[in-house]
Amino acid sequence: MKGKKILITGASSGIGRESALYLSSQGGEVILVGRNEDRLRETASAIGKNACFFPCDLRKLGEIEKIFEFCASREILLDGMVHSAGLANPTPVRAISPENVEEIMRVNFQAFVELGKQFYKRKYSGEGSCIIGISSLAAVRPSKGQVAYAPSKAALNSAMEVMAQEFLKRKIRVNTIMPSYVATPMVSQDAGFGMNQGIDKMPLGVIDPKQIAYLIEFLLSDKAAHITGAAIPVTSGV
Repeated sequence: MKGKKILITGASSGIGRESALYLSSQGGEVILVGRNEDRLRETASAIGKNACFFPCDLRKLGEIEKIFEFCASREILLDGMVHSAGLANPTPVRAISPENVEEIMRVNFQAFVELGKQFYKRKYSGEGSCIIGISSLAAVRPSKGQVAYAPSKAALNSAMEVMAQEFLKRKIRVNTIMPSYVATPMVSQDAGFGMNQGIDKMPLGVIDPKQIAYLIEFLLSDKAAHITGAAIPVTSGV
């Protein structure tokens, strides 16, 4: 990872923050993106010189290119990108609103497409770089309350497969990771409904976010040079 420049969305908490901390500890240079500027600043401060940050609300799709313009202004040519930002908001079908669905799809799926579109531009990324989307096991095995969340992650996986084919022209690899329940604020906040169906039945326990960071590191590395178009499950036996 030494010297690799990695853009990470959702970097102020959960998998994104843990990945930023771990990748930087392995010599990577991380560009942190998230809505909460104070928490981004805290994460960047914890990392030190190998981090910079750019606050951005990914619900505003038209603002996304500004992230890449920021990188270019610092002469950062990206080697990788991790889209870890996501919304869950577990809601039963009887209570879901079009606005709920639209917001979740916008962050989990549409933002990934826009990020990928910008990343693919030669002025923003290097040849043979890598894109990783943090999906969910819910994409293929949804639970109650995930009527918007599960389809958004399934759409993310489908977008990844399309990108993986189209981006081969620049030898950019694109994959997603589908974890079951990870010990993040999202899971703990949603403990009352939906997201945690069966969380107490995980034979290998709730997943430490650092385990996802390890897999991200592998996929970003040359050790995964022939892996693209893959949605990789991390089930913990559930």
